[in-house]
Amino acid sequence: MSESRFRGRDSFLRLALRGYVWLVMLFIVAPLVVITAMSFTPTEFLQFPPSGLSLRWYDSLFASAQWRSALQNSLVVATVSAVFATTLGGTAAFALDRFDYRFGSALFAMSTLPIMLPPVILGVAFTIFFIAIGLGRGTWALVLAHTVFLTPFPFVLISQGLEDIDQTYEEAAMNLGARPVRTIRSITVPLLWANIVTGALFAFIFSLNEYIIAWLVSGFSFNTIPIKIFTSLRYTYSPVIAAISVLFIALTFVVMSVLDYAVGGIWD
Repeated sequence: MSESRFRGRDSFLRLALRGYVWLVMLFIVAPLVVITAMSFTPTEFLQFPPSGLSLRWYDSLFASAQWRSALQNSLVVATVSAVFATTLGGTAAFALDRFDYRFGSALFAMSTLPIMLPPVILGVAFTIFFIAIGLGRGTWALVLAHTVFLTPFPFVLISQGLEDIDQTYEEAAMNLGARPVRTIRSITVPLLWANIVTGALFAFIFSLNEYIIAWLVSGFSFNTIPIKIFTSLRYTYSPVIAAISVLFIALTFVVMSVLDYAVGGIWD
């Protein structure tokens, strides 16, 4: 009797867990389905369910010079910031892992500090600093701000990868005559490739979607897609916003899928 009760309880718990997982997935996927459906509406305003199917808002998106410029700005800033953040984060991670510093723990904590602070505080600090040094606002100001803000992502991931590396491979290469730079290029970097790519991926995606720092640093003189979306929402609820949102969702999915395949499984 007791054994059958235990089996019944286990079956109920498994069923409840599956139901909970499906509810979570529905909670995550449902907004994406709704925004995708609204991007194909033929009407002038966001409507769900749409009264029909039309590509007019995708045509309007690519026909608009302002939206194209904002998309180009977002991709340029995200790409350059991801490269800079990964370079700085990887260099800092390697230095802290392979060399003894008196305040190594404090330096590690300082390297992760930007993601611990509210973005609005960082945005105000960057704005004041860039104006003080005469850099002003624009592409490079936003690139530098995003680089500092996003460096902790590749830093932490590459630090974890360095802890898992068997350093005997590097020692063997140097014993065979390889110089330190060649050892890093031919041994260390390939072993860290998944961590490096994952860190760059996170930096790229977060930069692509970041709004608060972008708006404070660049203001309305330099539009990215998040700034353009929030600016547009002040005046109207155009379905163009749904169309660009769908493109961003698709872009994120494609980038993550391609990189996951390229590095042999980021999430394994």
